[in-house]
Amino acid sequence: MKEIIKDINQGDILTFRAADGRYKVLLCTSTYKDKSPQNFTFAALTVDEQEKPTIQSIIESEFFGIGNRKNDYFKYSNKELEWMWTVHPEVKPFYIGSYGLTIWRKEFMRFRENFELIGNLEIVNNLDKNGSGSMNASDWDYLRDFFSGEYHPVLLNRGQKLFRIESIIKH
Repeated sequence: MKEIIKDINQGDILTFRAADGRYKVLLCTSTYKDKSPQNFTFAALTVDEQEKPTIQSIIESEFFGIGNRKNDYFKYSNKELEWMWTVHPEVKPFYIGSYGLTIWRKEFMRFRENFELIGNLEIVNNLDKNGSGSMNASDWDYLRDFFSGEYHPVLLNRGQKLFRIESIIKH
């Protein structure tokens, strides 16, 4: 029996079955828990599997984002940047940022039984803040349907590209 999710932290990997019956994955890029209303921001991953994904298959997947301008407010360390540019030399000298899917905690608690926590990856801070866009994803029916195929063309049409998860893991 899977454990009910009580809290979400940066780097948490959540899997769920979309309307097509296949497993999809969200990666928590940041949380806001200081005061109400609290929220979680996720990156959409390319995982689309019949069987529950493993940490290794997730690390080998990609997320939607952008190679963005240099950001003076939400910097990465030199070590983090060098690693990003090693994995994705095409973005140098820019930062990689993720497209955000925001889920309000209050709504998430209503449909949390549909998700399973797979694990946690230590990822860079400010990933979603260095991205270029986000959407409210606080409705279970919307999420289930969106990830049944619609999300790839929608996010690509919004100027998002695919980046390897490996590029945002701290070393």
